[in-house]
Amino acid sequence: MIGSRETEGVLEPTTLALRDVFQTKNEVIMMPGSGRTALEAGALSVIEPRDRVLVVGAGQFGVLMREIMNRIDADWTEFPVEWGARLDLTRLEREAERIRPKALTLVHNETSTGTTYPAAEVAKIARAVGALFLLDTVSSIAGIDVRTDEWGVDLNMTGSQKCLAAPLGMALVAVSPRAWEVMERRSKPARSFAYDLLRWKEWWVPVSRGGKVPDGAPRRQPVSMPTHLTAAMNVAVRLILEEGLAHRFRRHEVAATALRRGLAAMGIEMFPDPSIVSNTVSCLRVPRSIEPAAVVAQMRDRYGILIGTGLDKMRTTTLRIGTMGLTASPQYVLPTLSALELALRDLGYKCEPGAGVAAAQAAFADAG
Repeated sequence: MIGSRETEGVLEPTTLALRDVFQTKNEVIMMPGSGRTALEAGALSVIEPRDRVLVVGAGQFGVLMREIMNRIDADWTEFPVEWGARLDLTRLEREAERIRPKALTLVHNETSTGTTYPAAEVAKIARAVGALFLLDTVSSIAGIDVRTDEWGVDLNMTGSQKCLAAPLGMALVAVSPRAWEVMERRSKPARSFAYDLLRWKEWWVPVSRGGKVPDGAPRRQPVSMPTHLTAAMNVAVRLILEEGLAHRFRRHEVAATALRRGLAAMGIEMFPDPSIVSNTVSCLRVPRSIEPAAVVAQMRDRYGILIGTGLDKMRTTTLRIGTMGLTASPQYVLPTLSALELALRDLGYKCEPGAGVAAAQAAFADAG
């Protein structure tokens, strides 16, 4: 638990630099784990048993937040959204006004359906009813514009391995002053030692940044920090900031657009409403009579390209292709489309040879 000076020498500059990636002046807490660790740490730190929570359920990871709330014994209500469909903000606003929840949760970028939801508008709804806004940015941060402070995100929760392009193994939570205040007012401590964000504030964050540790005094973390993963995160953040957020967001947008144009040229339909398609993961409908798992296996075993099937109830009807971090580039998109075309042809689906790659190449060229 006791942090060495060497660990602090890597962790401190990394968390400070992450504030630029999160577009926040707030503290960013980094701990061992994954995106789910961040979600659970954020939720259990501010939610107490019987607290009312409104959970936007628009896909598999909305369901995950519901399960986390179950474990905390929260009095949660789901706002169901048809998978792949637009979020009805007017209905959500009415439901928030009716429930008056302590917190409203949203998955910004739902990888199960390949959709991105309007976090800025949902944040306004949360703020209007005095609710904390908890935002899952596991597959959006550093790939899609996420304006933590401007939108009023109280807990911005993510993991290291997707658009941040660092190795799996770190959980990150940006915490607003409002969220810290809620933690300070808890009737009982959070039901976790390692995941209690308030403990991190008390042990790690210096007084000059709103924490409890006197400036210059020894600091520690509630868990042993994996120095190698912290160092890797430091490099990943440096690369992101060297590229520039605007350029990085544009690169992901161009790559996703090229992929979608390639799929359309092959006669393949996207699953979600076209107005909310994600720039970091594309969810596509598999042609009839073809099993998604067979496509995944063929691409992996014969052509050396790895994609995924859909999740849960969409496992047998959809495929998912990521454009995150390094993979948001022609070097990954074009071979993936080529392998997909070949795998589909192997399984009996016919399309014009090379049409997908040609359309994607044109999209990349058009984007400059």
